Amino acid sequence: MTDVLIMAGTASPSTLTEEEGVKNKAFIKIHGKDMFAYVLQAFRTAKGIGRIAVVAPAAEMRARAEEDILIVPEGDSLVDNLKKGCLALEPGEHFLVCSSDVPFLTAEAVEDFLAACHPYDYDFYYPIVSRADNERRFPGVKRTYVKIKNAEYTGGNLFLVNPRCLPAALPRLEKFYALRKNPLRLAGTLGLFFVLKLLLKKVTIRELEERFAALFAIKGKAVISAYPEIGTDIDKPSDLALARQLLKPAG
Repeated sequence: MTDVLIMAGTASPSTLTEEEGVKNKAFIKIHGKDMFAYVLQAFRTAKGIGRIAVVAPAAEMRARAEEDILIVPEGDSLVDNLKKGCLALEPGEHFLVCSSDVPFLTAEAVEDFLAACHPYDYDFYYPIVSRADNERRFPGVKRTYVKIKNAEYTGGNLFLVNPRCLPAALPRLEKFYALRKNPLRLAGTLGLFFVLKLLLKKVTIRELEERFAALFAIKGKAVISAYPEIGTDIDKPSDLALARQLLKPAG
């Protein structure tokens, strides 16, 4: 059985949260149901899922989640939340990490991703979705794409992680995360040659995996997923409007 860690920590205010009158977008309502609850439902109905933990504002989450969910009080940053979640969950083997803002996620997408990751001989698995598949399912939705091997891909919001790699990876992730708002230093960390290939759209999946391994001292593998639901998150009011249009009302 594969354990799950759902990341529902409070981020900085955005146009989306301000328009919806919430501090945490995990609690935005879609047909009267919290957004994170759609994500939770996908894992509850997927085969092979074990324990589920949610990192979130503890009091608000306890008022909304069922008793069998492990609620972990949020920390000060995304990396801190990941640390707290792992310490509380204590997964003994590969486990899933997912954001709370992918309400389109389905049990089928989760099961397909896990099957594609077998035999779990890498430390970190990251799904990517082709532009063609994404636009077929969600026409007109704007995503950030990277051209790889004559095709364009966008990243997913679901990861499979080996807990034994975290002691080495987390300090590096923390440093990388701290540089996210400094493009020059971030580019320096990635390497000029790699950035140039990325800009020229000449990077291969293998090169991405090798650069990831060098940055975080872990073996990572990109997994092509045919399920755009795995990567279409809710960041803007237009994303939320689409979710309210396409998702079925509860009941």
